[in-house]
Amino acid sequence: MAEEKSKKNLYPGKLIEFYFAPELRSIVTLLYLGTFTYCTFYYLDSAFLALQYLMYITFSHTALQGISHLFVGMAFIISLALPFFLSFYSIFVLHRVWDKPTWSTYIKWLVTCAMIIGGILLIVVSDKIAHLSARHDAMQSFVEDANLTGKI
Repeated sequence: MAEEKSKKNLYPGKLIEFYFAPELRSIVTLLYLGTFTYCTFYYLDSAFLALQYLMYITFSHTALQGISHLFVGMAFIISLALPFFLSFYSIFVLHRVWDKPTWSTYIKWLVTCAMIIGGILLIVVSDKIAHLSARHDAMQSFVEDANLTGKI
């Protein structure tokens, strides 16, 4: 049981050692960590807004709403939660990529660049989809009740 605790405590230590290693790649990894940590904290509010919308549709009378309300609501929830979870998970997945001993260094750099470009692109597109779905007529009652009219 003591070994399981020590193994659990080792992963955060390995993660810190990876990002703050005295190597040249640490310049890129620290920029990566800073970017995705900032995005995680920035989109934390969006994740809470998605939970607020879930509570709104759970406790309000949405049974008589049309099918467009269902699909717009799903797009709204997914596009609000995706940037938060993507940026949070991106912090941990980079360590997994560089921890693979079978991959060569240029493949690791290629995957790192693809994760940076793809992650930021997905975050931007998801944010635009959230704004577009919030402007839909089916979402107007939630936007007014949540006082989001000036933000969206």
